[in-house]
Amino acid sequence: MAKAFGLFGKLARRTVLQTLEAPDPDPVGESPEVRERAPDVSMFVRSLIGTGRIDATNEGRALAALKQTVSGTDCSILIDLGLIEESDLVAALAVFHATAMTGPDDLPAQLPPIEAVSPSFWERARILPLRRDLDGLTVAMVDIFDREKIESLQHLLDEPVRATVIGPSVFESAIRSLGEASAADDLPSDSGEAELDDLARLQDVASQAPIIRLGSRLLKTAFELNASDIHIEPGETDVRVRYRVDGVLVQSETLPKAVQMALTTRFKILAGLNIAELRMPQDGRMTVVDRGAATDLRVAALPTANGEALVMRILRQSRRVGTFGSLGFSAEAEEVLKTMIGRPNGIVLVSGPTGSGKTTTLYTALSLLNGSDRKIITVEDPVEYRIAGVSQVQTHAAIGLDFAAALRSILRQDPDIVMIGEIRDQETARIAVQAALTGHLVLSTIHTNSAAATVTRLVEMGVEPYLIAATLNGVVAQRLVRLVCQACAEDEPGHRDATLRARGCPQCNGTGYRGRTVVGEVMPLDASLRDLIADKATAGVIEAAAIRAGMSTLAVTALDKVKRRETTIDEVLRHVDLGPSALAKVS
Repeated sequence: MAKAFGLFGKLARRTVLQTLEAPDPDPVGESPEVRERAPDVSMFVRSLIGTGRIDATNEGRALAALKQTVSGTDCSILIDLGLIEESDLVAALAVFHATAMTGPDDLPAQLPPIEAVSPSFWERARILPLRRDLDGLTVAMVDIFDREKIESLQHLLDEPVRATVIGPSVFESAIRSLGEASAADDLPSDSGEAELDDLARLQDVASQAPIIRLGSRLLKTAFELNASDIHIEPGETDVRVRYRVDGVLVQSETLPKAVQMALTTRFKILAGLNIAELRMPQDGRMTVVDRGAATDLRVAALPTANGEALVMRILRQSRRVGTFGSLGFSAEAEEVLKTMIGRPNGIVLVSGPTGSGKTTTLYTALSLLNGSDRKIITVEDPVEYRIAGVSQVQTHAAIGLDFAAALRSILRQDPDIVMIGEIRDQETARIAVQAALTGHLVLSTIHTNSAAATVTRLVEMGVEPYLIAATLNGVVAQRLVRLVCQACAEDEPGHRDATLRARGCPQCNGTGYRGRTVVGEVMPLDASLRDLIADKATAGVIEAAAIRAGMSTLAVTALDKVKRRETTIDEVLRHVDLGPSALAKVS
């Protein structure tokens, strides 16, 4: 008999839990409970009209809107329709139900533990547990007319449940802050590999609404700022979030240390990373939707002394590839670039530091060359942007598919044009040269400080100077500088050329800059330069000859943009070494 009663109790408890967790009823068909409560709601609306809080002409509109809510009684719809202020509605509900109001100052420091109810229920039902004592449980409800959930709670907990009224905005703020503060409590430390039980808790917490909302909010902020990277950096007592906007890191916010593990786990799950691995760096990829367009994020996890740091590079697939001119190259430089890439074979290199826009320049070249009469294959690490009609290969070092190995294979695919993400070693450089000698056009990037220095870098890699002279069509060296915000820029005092300085305004988020432009030097190889390279000339000699042939250096190009009031001298100095003579021209 005792077993029978025990079984009955478990079944009853399960039934109540299923009632609490079940989807809310279809708003189209009213349940009997809704019909029973409808007179109470109608009386309440009439009381709002009687006290002047709602105009009598809006009674029908209010009642019709209430019928379309999930419960049929959720009066917060009246706020959304602009029929009443939230504070007036909460006060009226409290009077109508003879109960108290719960405001921001009445919220608890943390939710009382109620093991029998899952955390997701509170948010979905828009009920906030406030305190639990000998007299029972006190909760705050947005929809205080919904007595069914209160009755279910009383049955489940076997104790009285008292309801107060809370406004929807106060509830949302409370559930968010309380969830973020408690979401990652009792999670494993960032040392070693997580245990199976820890993994289950990690996955559970990372899938809870507060963490999902937090992650979504960080992504939304990045998209609104047009950021290129999101940095989540754990400290000893908190977590710092920064965004790279126009090449500059911008401090955004500081998160509680408690959310660190849950937040990083959330992004690791989305990026397909191993959440059990906390000691080794990992790289992954995820796709999200930004304003209706697919956006890829390259996620890199790095173990630090304070936990895993994440950097997410935002790769917007829908970004339109423009022209060399739209990137910032002058009309003269654009024509030279088109001539360099218009040859049937040879090598065109784009040089510069990390984040200087080299890959974007190569993609612009590919967009101009892409056509049905050409086969184009790229080898990239990673594939940043997909291009229709181009075969793009992702390297995979773990299985031996590096640049050199991929190049050896794709040359057997009979391509006309090959793009290599980066020439970083001797073998890749030599294969690129051989490809150019056998009739292919090769585009690639390389890390050097100037166009002329690219030649000496190839020599250092072991490429013979005569092969460089025979295959190199030209080199582009570039930097990215920020464009001054035209809404708040002002003249720099004391400068004879009336250059601008950045001031900062709401339109540029106080930075003084909006967008970026290329500062570049384009060095095509003519007969005299090829002779110098074959004779093993130094970078200085090669650069001097290129200048005599008409090349504008990085310094000259940068100063031209300052004079055209596109950017500021301070911004240029962050990226380009102007030298004393160039500085004197703008002082």
